[in-house]
Amino acid sequence: MSLERAIEELIAREIETLGYELVKIESSFPGRRGILRIFIDRPDAPVTIDDCVRVTKSIALALDGVDAIPGPYNLEVSSPGSYRPLAKSAHYARFRGERARIAYLDDSGARLTVIGVIADADDAAVTIRAEDGVRAVPYERIIRANLQPDDGARPEARSARRDRRPKRRG
Repeated sequence: MSLERAIEELIAREIETLGYELVKIESSFPGRRGILRIFIDRPDAPVTIDDCVRVTKSIALALDGVDAIPGPYNLEVSSPGSYRPLAKSAHYARFRGERARIAYLDDSGARLTVIGVIADADDAAVTIRAEDGVRAVPYERIIRANLQPDDGARPEARSARRDRRPKRRG
């Protein structure tokens, strides 16, 4: 078993023991300090900051106990948010009827993106109903996927507006 897989299993066990769902793990170790980002969810209520703190402490202790990650890293635990990542077939089935954005590779290896409503999800693929038709996307071809709430603004547009604050004059 690879180190990455062993870390994922350890984290999943810790999170499930605490009563949360592991949504997704993202890791990046590009330079001196890596990042281990973990998205969690609760079956009964929205994720709070207290939930994130509780999970962070538990995971930090578990990872320190096995010295699993070489070198320094930042551990980030958060809720999946309204643009929730979709990483498992069960996620697609759970959010049937919701809008999603899926980046995937087509048969020729070209990267495509589709935005549409999740019409169906089985063990092999998710079916998306988009403006230009219905298409089935096999899970193994998906690069990245997330819910795409229809609120009129893309997440990039909202963050760009936030950054347009007037500068303070000194």
